[in-house]
Amino acid sequence: MLEKIKYGLSQSLLSKQTRIRCIAVMTAVTIAVITLLDLSLNTIKVYDGEKTYTVRSLNRNAASVLSNLDLKSERYKITKTTVTDRLTTIELAYSFPVFVTKGETTSEIEFIGGTVAEALTLAGYEPDEYDFIEPALDTVIDDTIYIDYTDIEYIDGSYTEVIPHTIETVYSSSKASGTTTLEEGSDGLKQVNFTEKLVNGLSSEKTVTGEVILEAAVNGKKIIGTKKSVAAVSAAAVTTSASVKSISTLTPASPIQLDKNGAPVKYKSKITARATAYTYTGNNCSTGVAPQPGYIAVNPKVIPYGTKMYIKTADGSVIYGYAVAADTGGFVKQYPNGVDLFMTTKSACINFGVRNVEIYILE
Repeated sequence: MLEKIKYGLSQSLLSKQTRIRCIAVMTAVTIAVITLLDLSLNTIKVYDGEKTYTVRSLNRNAASVLSNLDLKSERYKITKTTVTDRLTTIELAYSFPVFVTKGETTSEIEFIGGTVAEALTLAGYEPDEYDFIEPALDTVIDDTIYIDYTDIEYIDGSYTEVIPHTIETVYSSSKASGTTTLEEGSDGLKQVNFTEKLVNGLSSEKTVTGEVILEAAVNGKKIIGTKKSVAAVSAAAVTTSASVKSISTLTPASPIQLDKNGAPVKYKSKITARATAYTYTGNNCSTGVAPQPGYIAVNPKVIPYGTKMYIKTADGSVIYGYAVAADTGGFVKQYPNGVDLFMTTKSACINFGVRNVEIYILE
């Protein structure tokens, strides 16, 4: 019996020692695990401009950490992240939507504050001095806003254009009367330079800025002969300028033979022109001679000074008669091919008014 008691006591002591050893081992393992975990944990500090949040986690993923924080808003942007050993510092700023409308398109961006110019840059636009922007570029934004952006661009370009040629009618006293000769002309070519205005990429208007002649047009000529034979001249001549009452007081070196229509039988060329009348101004003519009926004002680039002419209306109602190009006037700016006929009185000028006349160039 005694032996049984001794054996029982020895087994009990052995079991107690075993438990103590197990507890010691478990304690050591727990300490080791805790120490290992402590060494593995990361510290993440989040600063939102107002408050700092500190998190201990095995996870260093910023998005995962931030999703578990009770932040003031779910709209934010990380502005700075710093990692030092096991410390990660995250700085963020709360954002808000900004809407940018360009033409028919409206885009949305997340903005943390700044100017309209910075918002447009974030939206992918590069405004310049030609663009229309509302509100202005330097406007500070701190809350949701709508920005109207109109992209205006000016581009230079050019295109070519045909210069059509014309056919001039020329009367020639060196060719027989009744003959007509045609000299062909050719079109020219010019470069037209322009500036085009684009609004949001679409053409709004074009402004021509200049032209460059690449190839000049060559006008054709319809040459009508006026030279008559001596017999024809004699037969055609009905009278002379000496027997016709005219406004001009000038006298040609010899009387001018006139046909049955009152036109000179012999002449170098014929011009139909717009004619007005003027009277004394107190000044001499441009060529220095004193004004008198017969001295007329012309565009000297069309009719040179000193040119001798015979002038009448087509229906013969006004016979100005023998005339000499001796003066010019401001009318040539608007009517470069016109003439101004000198008359002695203002009332005569008023009665004449504005008419088309036939000018026969004599020499």
